[in-house]
Amino acid sequence: MKQDASGPAGTIDGLEIRPAGEPARAAVVSVGSELLLGDLVDTNAAWVSSKLRDMGVEVVHHVAVRDDTEEFVEVLAWLAERVHVIVCGGGLGPTSDDRTRAAIAAAAGVALEHHDDLEEAILQRFASMGRRMPPQNAKQAGIPRGARPFPPVGTAPGFALTLASPKPTRVYALPGVPWELQQLFHRDVAPELQALAGARATVTRVVHVIGMGESDVAQVVEPIAGDRDGVTLSYLARSHEIQVRLTVSADDVGAARGASQPLLDEVIDALGGAVAGLDDEQLEDVVLRLLGDRGETVATAESATAGDIAARLGAVPGASHGLVGGMVVYDTEIKHDVLGVDRELLDEHGPVSEAVTRAIAQLARERFGADWGIGVTGCAGPTEQNGQPVGTAFWALAHPDGHVEVHGRQIPGDRGQIIKRLGSAGLDLLRRRLQER
Repeated sequence: MKQDASGPAGTIDGLEIRPAGEPARAAVVSVGSELLLGDLVDTNAAWVSSKLRDMGVEVVHHVAVRDDTEEFVEVLAWLAERVHVIVCGGGLGPTSDDRTRAAIAAAAGVALEHHDDLEEAILQRFASMGRRMPPQNAKQAGIPRGARPFPPVGTAPGFALTLASPKPTRVYALPGVPWELQQLFHRDVAPELQALAGARATVTRVVHVIGMGESDVAQVVEPIAGDRDGVTLSYLARSHEIQVRLTVSADDVGAARGASQPLLDEVIDALGGAVAGLDDEQLEDVVLRLLGDRGETVATAESATAGDIAARLGAVPGASHGLVGGMVVYDTEIKHDVLGVDRELLDEHGPVSEAVTRAIAQLARERFGADWGIGVTGCAGPTEQNGQPVGTAFWALAHPDGHVEVHGRQIPGDRGQIIKRLGSAGLDLLRRRLQER
C-alpha cells in the first residue's frame, strides 16, 4: 500500500487524510455492551491514547458503543466529521454480538469480502493450540471490501479502511483482547500512523508527588508551568499520589525530552522532598534504587496493609537486593505469637497504636536481619476497630542504629484507598530518610 505522509499533508492510497497544516486528530472507539453495562473496565482506550500521544497524534474523543450495528454506524459518521483517524477496539470475534466488521463495511458503503488467507491463518492458530477451529470462526475472515487486512496474532484478524465520506477518514479495527490489540497496533497500525502524522513526537514527563494534596501541588506548580508555551500541564490524583504531567511536542522524542527538561527541573526543585519518582520510576522503584546504592536492606511487618508494601517492592525486578522479607501480622494474636510483640503492650495500647507499630517495625528489622524495618497498623474499615475510627493509621521506621520513628494520622478514603495510602506513607518515610543520608 502506498503511504505518503512525509510532506505537509498525510495521504494514503492517494487520499488526503490529514490536510496540510493540520495536526493529526484521532478518536478511540471501544466496542462492547459490557463496557456500558459496567461489567468490564476499558483499559484499551487508555493504552491506545498513550501510544497515539507519543506519535504526536491528538486524541480528541473516547467513545464506547454497544453491540448495535446501526448505532455503531452513526458513531463512525459523527466522528468522521471531526477527526482524521478512528481506532476501534473490540467486536471482531465470531459471535452474533461482534458487529465491528459489519458496521465499518456499512459506514463505507461496501460489502464484506472473505479472505481465504485470513481463514487459513485462523485455522493455523487453532492448530498451534491443539484445537480444531469451530466453523463459526470462519466469519472472522470476512472484512470490508478494499480493507487492508491485519493477519491475526490470536484468532481475530484486524484491518484498516478509509471512509470516503463525509471526508477521507482512516479507520483501524483491532481485537478487544488487550495483548492482541497491542501487538497488532505495534505491527500494523503504528508505522502507517506515524507516516500519516508526520515527523512529530509528544513526550509526557511525570512527576510523582507523595504527601501533598492536589490543590497544594497545583499551588506550587501553576506559577511555574501554567502558562508555558508549548507545554500542556495536567494532574492525575491517584489513591496514593499526585502525578504532575508535563506534555511537550517536538520533531522527535529526543528533542521533546530536551525541551521539557528545564521546566521539569524547576518543578522538581519547587516540590522538593515531596517528589517520590519521575516518569516510569515510582516510589517503590526509588526506594529499592536508594537501598541498592547504599548496599542496605529492608524488612516489613504489616497489619492493615496485609502485605501491600512488600508486594509493591517485590514487583520491582531485582527487589531481592533490597527486600529481605516481610510478615503479614493482621490478627492481634499473630502479632504476639509469631512476631513476638509483648502481650502487655498489646493489652495496654491496642493493636492499632503508636506503641505497637513501633514494636513491629523494630521486630521486623531484628527478625529478618535487615538494616531498616517498616511497620504499619491501622483501621481500614468498613467499621471501627477497638474504638479506633476508620482511617486511623500508624507507620513506623526502624533505623540501622536502632532508633525507631513513628507517625500517625487519619487517612481519608475507602478501604482500598486507606490501604494504599498507608503503604505509601511507610515507603515514603524510608525514601526520605535514605535521601537524607
